[in-house]
Amino acid sequence: KEKEREDRERAQQRREEEERAKAKKRPQVFKEPKKCPPLGMESHRIESDQLLASSMSHYRYSQGRARLNMQASDDEEDMRGGAWCPNPEDNIHWFEMDTRRATEFTGIITQGRDSRNESDFVTSYYVQFSNDSREWKTIHDGYSDWLFFGNSDKDTPVLNQLAEPILARYIRVIPQSWNGSCCMRLEVLGCPLPDPTSAYQRLQNEVTPVQYLDFRHHNYSDMVTLMKSVSEECPNITSMYSLGRSSNGLDILAMVISGNPTEHEIGEPEFRYTAGLHGNEATGREMVLLLLQYLCKEYRDGNPRVRRLVEGIRIHLVPSLNPDGQEKALTAGSELSGWTTGHWTEDGHDIFQNFPDLNSVLWEAEDKGMVPKLIPNHHVKIPADQEGDDRIAVETRAIISWMESHPFVLGANFQGGERLVAYPYDNHRLTKTTGTSTREGDRERAQSRKKRQYEEEFDLTAWGRGYDREEPEEDYNIRGYQQPEEDQWNRGYQQPEADQWNRGYQQPEENQWNRGDQQPEEEWRGHGYGHREEEEEDDRGRGGGGYTEPEDEPRAAADASFFRWLAISYASTHLSMTYTSHGSCHGNDVTGGVGIVNRAKWQPVTGSMNDFSYLHTNCLELSVFLGCDKFPHQSELVIEWEKNREAMLTFMEQVHRGIRGVVKDNEGNPIANATVSVEGVNHDVSTAVTGDYWRLLNPGEYRVTVRAEGFTSLTKLCVVGYEPGATTCSFNLAKSNWDRIKQIMALHGNKPIRLLSHGNGGTRLNTVSNGNRRVVHNNGGTAMDPEMRRMQQRKLRLARLHRLRQQKLMRSTTTLPPTTTPVPTTTEAEPTTAWYDSWFIGEGQTSAPEGFTDSILDYNYEYKINDY
Repeated sequence: KEKEREDRERAQQRREEEERAKAKKRPQVFKEPKKCPPLGMESHRIESDQLLASSMSHYRYSQGRARLNMQASDDEEDMRGGAWCPNPEDNIHWFEMDTRRATEFTGIITQGRDSRNESDFVTSYYVQFSNDSREWKTIHDGYSDWLFFGNSDKDTPVLNQLAEPILARYIRVIPQSWNGSCCMRLEVLGCPLPDPTSAYQRLQNEVTPVQYLDFRHHNYSDMVTLMKSVSEECPNITSMYSLGRSSNGLDILAMVISGNPTEHEIGEPEFRYTAGLHGNEATGREMVLLLLQYLCKEYRDGNPRVRRLVEGIRIHLVPSLNPDGQEKALTAGSELSGWTTGHWTEDGHDIFQNFPDLNSVLWEAEDKGMVPKLIPNHHVKIPADQEGDDRIAVETRAIISWMESHPFVLGANFQGGERLVAYPYDNHRLTKTTGTSTREGDRERAQSRKKRQYEEEFDLTAWGRGYDREEPEEDYNIRGYQQPEEDQWNRGYQQPEADQWNRGYQQPEENQWNRGDQQPEEEWRGHGYGHREEEEEDDRGRGGGGYTEPEDEPRAAADASFFRWLAISYASTHLSMTYTSHGSCHGNDVTGGVGIVNRAKWQPVTGSMNDFSYLHTNCLELSVFLGCDKFPHQSELVIEWEKNREAMLTFMEQVHRGIRGVVKDNEGNPIANATVSVEGVNHDVSTAVTGDYWRLLNPGEYRVTVRAEGFTSLTKLCVVGYEPGATTCSFNLAKSNWDRIKQIMALHGNKPIRLLSHGNGGTRLNTVSNGNRRVVHNNGGTAMDPEMRRMQQRKLRLARLHRLRQQKLMRSTTTLPPTTTPVPTTTEAEPTTAWYDSWFIGEGQTSAPEGFTDSILDYNYEYKINDY
């Protein structure tokens, strides 16, 4: 029996050796590793309580910071590290994840620590698996434990795939060697087995992929093909066009969806969704592509809500503003596209913050008290030194041109890396600066306010109110006037400098007298010189009720309240944007639990797309950050679409809030570029080429004023209700004579026309009669030849001497009998008497002296009353 047993064992060994020999002779067949999506470290689908570590060097470097692409925070109040770092004094380090159900693990992606100064990353590690977190099995390659090689720098993600999937619940990473300190970020790839108790699995089961939507990542050529197919499917409501070309020559394509897509219709607002400012933020691009497919299909199927949107709004959709970065990020792939791969353009520009800085232009003008009198509070012009700046990318220039060519009302740009909505201002500057409340500064601002009154539009109705009244020369010292120079005589006042007042006054110093009376600064109102009531309201923000912001707060946009409404309309409708109990993607919750934040308080940037759009155009735009994972796996797109679909439709409907209307003249012609001002909101809008306008406002009553060049301004009370739809508030403006007045003033150096006095205390007239002809005289012309100027100065000097002699003779009549009063001779002033005799005509004399009109006609100042 023993011998038979030994014979059987030897036969078995021979058969096994033969099988091994045959297996060696068979050709090797390569088996591709199984591919699974990320489990959700970067997207925060894996929660912090599912993570465990051997230790941590500091609470800022806990196991919750071990997520792929986790960004460090420099905020002293909320300082967070950019990786998990164990206690360096420990001999063994490990990081553990509990997936809470059986999972087929297929790979691990690792990164180093996010830091500006340090270069810490793990260069090698072991991987263990367990089903009960007590007994661990290390991956073995058949000879020894499998040592995985990690990173060679701190930023580039490195993928290690498993040859065969490992089925387990727990996974543990054990670092073996590192550069600098032992710090790492990671993502785990795996395919969870079905678990009906999982909330995420239930959500996936509830979401049924729509068959006609293409849920996958698109490169540039795929994106163009998809947009063309949608245009062919819905040719009546879609139209494709290009904003321009990128640095590599790729078209920045856009699609407009509307009932009449090829042209702007009067009364129809224009809306835009843009994405792909950063090429690696793929979620926004795919959401825009899915939205245009959805609108086309649902419109054809008769969806009433989609039909109202398409027929009532001209919708512009731009899926990729940075096609060069898009191609670069797609080449790296979803899992290996890092935080900055494809973020910039080919020339190295971040498009979102590459726009001209108009905030500084407006804020500096506000600090100087120049808004809105000298510098408008809307459609701020691009500074000349920034228009040709080489630092502005070609993509940015194409976007600016696109913004200026369409009357956009509302828009949003999709980004990634967080889950919130950020509204302007994006740039940060405190409301007030210290050291500006000194007495000297207050006095300068007060004088600048008074000065602005005369630098604004010339007011014809202010003429003839006694400003030009002639005073006897001998009373100058009594009444407080400064003695004029011989070559500066003008209506009895000193000639102003070029940068001083333009109505013949000398700018008063703090303690100087004006018009013979010492006027306190607070009493300037009501005397024709100082600030009017409504002008001071303009300085505070067009009737803002005197509200001032705290000095330590950043400057808020004039439409801040409506911006918050727009932001909350998207965030509250999004399925997970307000779920902030676990904090934000990279730190504590900055939104206060509502999913919205002011960008200036959160992460301020200069020259942002949102601020430029608000200050340079009529469009209110904000940024929507769609998730922590900038480039999610393709399998996540179905869930992301369901989270954002309702929010995108709701946000588009907000374009119908506020007031709208058409501005026309009395003949029914549209008035373009008319300014629409709302009392209490220090930000105006302008009408489109077709005369229509839209002003987004919260419910309430508003006094709306429309101004246009060559027309008389008009004010109406417009009521915005809570019901859906904008309130119609149209205007018909009457033409004014202002255009003709400006032409006449331009001929005379933009200075007021001389006003002549009839009588000692009579009103001023701007004409003198000569038969049936009206003659206007202007003494302030700038284009005068030197000889003519010398003659004029001589006439002025002689006229002054003549007047003084007359005054002396008049005083002498009080002591001498009337019969002995000598009659003064005017022989030596005869050539010039007619020039100024009209200034001293007594009451009851209505005609000009001989030679007066002839002297005026020599200067070609003849105008007819109809010319005005």
